[in-house]
Amino acid sequence: MEAQSDGRMQQTDHRGVAHFSAKRPDQARSHSQVRPLSVDEALQYTPLSSIVPFGPDFLPVPTVGCTNSTPLLTPEEHSTSRKWLSELDHQTSHYHNSSALVYHTVQDLQRLLEPNQFKSLRGLDVNDSGDVRFGGTSNPPVATQLGSFADMVLNSTRVAHRYPTPTTPSSRSNKVFTQSTHANGTPNFAQESQNKQFQLQNSKANPQKGSASGKSGTPVSSNGKGALQPMVVIPAPSKTFPYHEYETFPEEELSTSRTTNGIVSSKEKSIDLQGEEELQPRNVDQKEKSDASIRYFQELMSNIFEAEDQLQPDTSGQLSLDTAQIFLSTSLDHGEDPILAQATQLRVEQALQKVISDGRFSEVPTDTLVRLQKLCEGALRSAELVDVRIDDAWSDDDIEHWMQRIETIDTALKSSKILLRIMTGGRDEKQLYSEETMQALLNVLKTVLESCIIPVVEMRSVGARAAIFKAITSRKKPLVALVNQSSKVLQLLADLFIKGEVSDGAVTTVEFLASGIIFVENAHAERDSALGTQRFERLRIAAMDTLAKIFSKYPDQRTFIFDEILTSLERLPVMRQSARQFKLIEGGNIQLVSALIMRLIQASAANVDPESNKRERKRALPMPDSGTNNSDYDLSESEEEKTLLKASNTRFKPHDSQGEQDAAKAIQGLQDVSQPLLDGAQKNAHYVIQFLVSRALKSTKTGDDPYRVLLDIFVEDFISALPSTDWPAAEMLLRTSLTSMIGIAEGEKSSAPAKVMALDHLAMMGSSICDLGLQIRRAAGNIEMGNSSLDEYLTQVTNSFLAGTADEGDLVVWDGAYRATLEYLQERDLNDPQIQSARGYYTTLWASRLIAVMETAEVEQYNTESEDGPAQLASRIKLMIFDQCWLERESDFESVTTAQGRLAYALTLLNLPFGKAFERILLILLNSSNSDQATVRSKSLKTVIQLLEKDPSILDRGAYLIRLILKKASDSSSLVRDSALGLIGKCLTLKPTLWGELWEAVLQRSMDTVVGVRKRSMKILKEIYLQSTKQEIKSVIADALLHRMKDGDEGVSELARQMFEEVWISPFHNSAGSETASVQDRLAVKDQVLLIVRTIQRSDNVSAVLNSLLQSLLSSSSKNKEINFRVCKTMVSVMFDEVIDEEDQPGKPGRHAVLQTLTVFAKANANLFAAEQLELLHPYIEHLSKNDDLNVYRSVIIIYRWVLPYVKNLKDSFLAGLQKTLLGSITVLLKRELNEVIACLWTINGMLKNIERLSRVTISCMKAIYSAQNENLMKDDKGPLVSRITRFLTIAGLFGKYCDFGADLARFKKELPWMKSDSVPGFMVTTFAPYTTPRQPLIVRRAALESLGLICQSWPKHFLNEQVCTAFEFVFDERNRDLEYLVLTGFKDFLTLEEARSEETETTDSGDAALGAGRLGGAIATNQEDGVTASIAQRYLHQAIRVGLATQDAYALTAVEVIAGVSRQGLVHPKECAPVLVALETSTNTTIATLAFREHRTLHQKHETIVEKEYMRAVRQAFDYQKNVVGDVRGATTRPFCSKLHSLFDVIKISKGKIRRKFLANLCNKIDFDSSNLDVTAGIPPHLEFSRFIIENLAFFEYNSVDELVHVISCMERVVTSTGTSVAHGIESEILKSRMQSSGQQDGHNPEQITVTVCGPDISRLKQLTTASMILSALWIVRTYLRRLYGLNKEMKQKESKAKLSTKELNRAPVRVSGVAGDKVWEQIEETMAALVDSNAMMSQSQRFVEILSIDHELKVVVEDEDDDEMIADMKAQTPSEDDADGTPGPPNGSGKGRKRKIRSETPAKKGGKKRRASSKVKRKSIESEDETFFG
Repeated sequence: MEAQSDGRMQQTDHRGVAHFSAKRPDQARSHSQVRPLSVDEALQYTPLSSIVPFGPDFLPVPTVGCTNSTPLLTPEEHSTSRKWLSELDHQTSHYHNSSALVYHTVQDLQRLLEPNQFKSLRGLDVNDSGDVRFGGTSNPPVATQLGSFADMVLNSTRVAHRYPTPTTPSSRSNKVFTQSTHANGTPNFAQESQNKQFQLQNSKANPQKGSASGKSGTPVSSNGKGALQPMVVIPAPSKTFPYHEYETFPEEELSTSRTTNGIVSSKEKSIDLQGEEELQPRNVDQKEKSDASIRYFQELMSNIFEAEDQLQPDTSGQLSLDTAQIFLSTSLDHGEDPILAQATQLRVEQALQKVISDGRFSEVPTDTLVRLQKLCEGALRSAELVDVRIDDAWSDDDIEHWMQRIETIDTALKSSKILLRIMTGGRDEKQLYSEETMQALLNVLKTVLESCIIPVVEMRSVGARAAIFKAITSRKKPLVALVNQSSKVLQLLADLFIKGEVSDGAVTTVEFLASGIIFVENAHAERDSALGTQRFERLRIAAMDTLAKIFSKYPDQRTFIFDEILTSLERLPVMRQSARQFKLIEGGNIQLVSALIMRLIQASAANVDPESNKRERKRALPMPDSGTNNSDYDLSESEEEKTLLKASNTRFKPHDSQGEQDAAKAIQGLQDVSQPLLDGAQKNAHYVIQFLVSRALKSTKTGDDPYRVLLDIFVEDFISALPSTDWPAAEMLLRTSLTSMIGIAEGEKSSAPAKVMALDHLAMMGSSICDLGLQIRRAAGNIEMGNSSLDEYLTQVTNSFLAGTADEGDLVVWDGAYRATLEYLQERDLNDPQIQSARGYYTTLWASRLIAVMETAEVEQYNTESEDGPAQLASRIKLMIFDQCWLERESDFESVTTAQGRLAYALTLLNLPFGKAFERILLILLNSSNSDQATVRSKSLKTVIQLLEKDPSILDRGAYLIRLILKKASDSSSLVRDSALGLIGKCLTLKPTLWGELWEAVLQRSMDTVVGVRKRSMKILKEIYLQSTKQEIKSVIADALLHRMKDGDEGVSELARQMFEEVWISPFHNSAGSETASVQDRLAVKDQVLLIVRTIQRSDNVSAVLNSLLQSLLSSSSKNKEINFRVCKTMVSVMFDEVIDEEDQPGKPGRHAVLQTLTVFAKANANLFAAEQLELLHPYIEHLSKNDDLNVYRSVIIIYRWVLPYVKNLKDSFLAGLQKTLLGSITVLLKRELNEVIACLWTINGMLKNIERLSRVTISCMKAIYSAQNENLMKDDKGPLVSRITRFLTIAGLFGKYCDFGADLARFKKELPWMKSDSVPGFMVTTFAPYTTPRQPLIVRRAALESLGLICQSWPKHFLNEQVCTAFEFVFDERNRDLEYLVLTGFKDFLTLEEARSEETETTDSGDAALGAGRLGGAIATNQEDGVTASIAQRYLHQAIRVGLATQDAYALTAVEVIAGVSRQGLVHPKECAPVLVALETSTNTTIATLAFREHRTLHQKHETIVEKEYMRAVRQAFDYQKNVVGDVRGATTRPFCSKLHSLFDVIKISKGKIRRKFLANLCNKIDFDSSNLDVTAGIPPHLEFSRFIIENLAFFEYNSVDELVHVISCMERVVTSTGTSVAHGIESEILKSRMQSSGQQDGHNPEQITVTVCGPDISRLKQLTTASMILSALWIVRTYLRRLYGLNKEMKQKESKAKLSTKELNRAPVRVSGVAGDKVWEQIEETMAALVDSNAMMSQSQRFVEILSIDHELKVVVEDEDDDEMIADMKAQTPSEDDADGTPGPPNGSGKGRKRKIRSETPAKKGGKKRRASSKVKRKSIESEDETFFG
């Protein structure tokens, strides 16, 4: 507030509008008179001192009152300006809300009148009398009424005017200007300095007059007569001025009353308070610096131009030193246009940039700039002729010359920078904007980028360009400078596009250049980059900024920019490491393209005025005619811009909110502004996502098309950028992607791969939402309460979010989270376009969320009169949308820290639609587990695992998830089962208490048919075992895992062994055998022992498995052999304690259970036992009174048998007593116990050396057996004798097996005088043989045969005994299954012993457990004759094969074991066993099939070339086995579909591709036939069944490569085309007779119809041809199925177009197409095979086959057949090792072409005429339509 001379107090509001208050007249009259200022004096206080008008579209310069002064505007300019003003007044009055002209003119004026654009206006003093002079007269001007447009500008513009306080005459003295002071007493040095400068300049111009003026203090006219110059004065109020109507207000009230739309402008207040004392000195300093900068620039230009003038032809020709330094010497030497030297260019650019930044660029003469441009253009013209392309064959000299050319390009780029700075300086002269110059500049930039920089960047340190890479790397400094210059040129080009108008061609060129830079693949490591990865990244970022600015400036280019980006995506690297090189501020890297897309989306939603800088682009707008309607005169360029312009009319009236007290109206106004922006961004986001998704659906992760991987990378990038405040558009892109993925996941027609992709992305997005929640929880813990009001607010909102009671209304309030985030972005905005785009987008987002909140809320609940009510809030946000600086300028807010800003942003994200979608995502993932497609179900469970890792609380949401997991654990698909187990494992990790509900499901999967599932279940069971405290559950789990020790897969068995070592043995490594072991350690060992005992009691076969485990742990190959031995020895000691412990405790296992466990340890390693422990067991075998005693007895005997040979220091008395006890129990023991007792007796004999006791028992038995030889045991009364003889045979046979009586042979001969043999075993064989004849009772024969087998096992030469051979032949001839089983068991045991004996010979381990007789001191003699095993194989293998292929029971299993043993030992030719093993692989008995497969695989690996020739015979044998034994001739099994020959094909996959293709071709050959030779006498022709078996196997094989598929399909087509032609011809000629019969005209058409007439064919021939058609039809069905199943249409089209299939394409693994199920082809084959039921069915089948073959044969088959030859030839050329001679039979007569058949007509042809062909108008189906016929 300043005192005015007229006695009033004048105040200014924020718009610069004066407010007056009354003052007493006596106070006004007391002021001194002040001389008015002249125009020159007043000019420095006006905006005109720093702003010079350039055209009529600016605010017209006011004309000062002097009438005789020279006008500033010409009459024409004045007239034009008045016409513009009149037009503006007219449109303001009539089209205020929609006039584009008014809108943009006001914007231009407001920008010119911004306070920071000029110094504060200061009022002028008036004279003492208060008179005001205008134009040298005392008459005041007539008051004028402002026009409507001027009034609008006045009311909407804020300019702070300052008026100095008048000084008294005494203080002023005679000076024109004196030192003034501010209201607070601060001297006004700025004004003083300006006064001095003014006086100095005046005195220099006219010293005398200046002096006179200075003395008199009166302005002097130019003629020296003292006339007054033009003055600017303020008129005094009239005497009738109503002072009483005005009131004086305090300064505080006035400041408070200054508001904008009711919003307190505290920032404006602070500017007003500080402006007077801060702005003035700063402006003076800036003025001096700007004067210096422009003087320096002009002097520099003068020197350059003088130097240039010296180069003219009319000069002396002598160049000064300065001239040589200013210009390049090369251009001067060659007489070319002068080119500024680089040092000169740098000085010019720096000086020019300084002048522009100081705002003095407009003062530079145009001629100077034009001449400077011409100097720079010379460098461009020179560079256009330079070739900078790189040749890999360059030498060092070539590279040096190339580097010189690079200097020329560098000079041109620096000249380009000067040119662009001139163009971006804001000048209006058209001659400064030459299109030729721009084109030359772009040509140079294009050359340097495309020919130099990009090729260098794409070089790598390895490969063909390694040499040139190394050479360039050593000289990279100039190239690095070139990259930097290119970056700056791109930035300046972007500024030019923003500030000015350029041609569309230039914009398009820069777009292509920028996009080309962005999609160059940069090296991901510094060593592979010639220039440095980060240096080129800066260039790419500059290119991104350029594209973003073009996108913002030119809305019509947006679609083109997006298309250019998206269509170039396939050039991106698909490796994530090399793709992500753009660093986020918060950490992490993303693709630069991802950042670009997000920035473009943000720019779409930011309010970038589509008409911004229209002034620069359209300086000279044509003046509209007076009759022009405003609707026709519209400057907007699109409908979208018109809508935005119409919605933005409130920008003209800052106090508009005062008229919008109704909240609904205010919200609607905000929606009109924000919705078009948000819709545009959403449209662009949808376009990007749909482009990526649509192409990703057509590609795979492993295919050549990269879009599937790229989509994953983009989504991951958006997720990485989601928490960053700089990239709010990431949420919109993710939300759009989420919508797309939900549609795919829930779509009924979506394919399985598409759904899998959707579930993958849904899981990633769900995880990102969880991460946001976790970020909020972490941030909430770091907030300190009470530090600030913002902390308190954020804590309150965060707590509401965590409690689930968050309300979005708390976020959209004025001082809420959105405001805090914007303030945080604002504090970081250092003119960063990226952050500015984020601010604009986020403001629009705030508006949309406010609208959404208000739509669901009751407007009446808000106080619309409140300063923070919805109406005020909507008005503020609307202003912020139009002006990003409004918030900074008009409102205060506390400083926002990084933590606060990120937390506020995260809170807003989680309340957006994407952040609220977690529940929907989880529901979709869970529901997808019920899909019909296994891959979808599996992926569903895997994605749930991802979410559980982020949010374990999902497990607490009810039992539904657990029930779902249990259900899927038993799914029919192994993929789903494996995924379910993975989910169970994750659940147990996150919530261990769930094991009680899940362990049984996991236990069942330990016996799964799939190796991977078994392994995963075992790992989970181990964790459950360790967590469980229940011994029973642990025992069950241990039992299941022990069975995996014998798994067919070596990986599974090894995993089981490792687990048991880790769980049962390793925990006791430290305490085992230690005398200092604690009580807890001993109790732990005891618990473990009791657990092992319980586990053994669970099943009978656990003991054998545990034995193998212990042997493995204690073997020499074990790393922890010694320590494992100590642990096991400790366990044995604990078990002995349990045996002798008589205390009966609950849950304690019985003594027999502990002893049974000890037997396992005894068999594993006898050294675990001590002599004292064995003596403790003796009492338990002395009495046998009950079954428990028998179990104990058996266990003790087994321990003795296995341990006694290895235990030292045993007492003879103990051994003698033991021997006596055992001998006394022989007569009462059963066979099982006898085997152990007799073996133990022979062991004791080795220590006591008293064989006579055993000899007496054996002799006694032999006497009884010999005495009964002549008895007729078949009589009924011989029952007791039969039992006794049977008993003696068993005992004698066991003694013969385990004992060597050679040392006591004399006793035998003495006691048995009829003994003629020289050995006891020989004598036993001759004695037992008579009891094997058919005349003996079966029970006796069994005992005799078994005893013979036992003796022969220990004494193998007796297998060749004639009596033994005769006995075996009797058995096989008789085909008694029980007896055959006994004989084969003997063979099996013998072969096993021989195999073990050979292994033991190679590696002997004294500490290991030995087999059977090996531990008995060598009772079993070695093989005396090497030919025994070979003789057995040659003589009895065919019998074993017969038995093995007869059934699938235990008898067959024994026979298979014999076959496997023979095969393993190589006793026969491989071709003898291979077909049998292949057939047995198809058995439904998994044990037989597994054993056969294992041996077959081993045989194939050893003898591949021999075995593969037998595979066709093997296939036939497999078919016979399936038909005769299994009873199913189908070639595959269902649920799931699996070929029965899959094991054979798996083995063949071991071989090379040549063997596989040959096998497939031979299978197709097996299907081929001669229809005339088909045997149809049986009900179902044999070849039909066999062909069906092969065809169905071909349908369900798991093919390894596309090559195999293409080959087998080609072979199928060859069979159909070659054989099918003759079959179809036979059907037509012998079964069907066709005639073409024209029917009448129907509906205007004349279609020809085929009429079929049955002629009563021979039923046998009909059946033959029908059978043939059935085989070929089924083969064609499978051929079509395979093509569709594996999506081979692309390959087939390549084949049809004679295009070669690449090796890479042929060798890739085939990918199944979802939706093509096997059940349909299964049903179609079954329907085809039912055609033999009657003659009608046969006729229908024959007719269908003719139709199918004629369709494909006439249109496709001929071409395909020819192309097959070429395709096979191509494959041969690409695969030299391929040989298809065996598998590609040619068609009949050696021709690959099919014969086109003509349909005979019943009506003979006219005489002499030709037969007419069928009309070409008859439509025939293509092969694809036929496919649709089969597969719907």
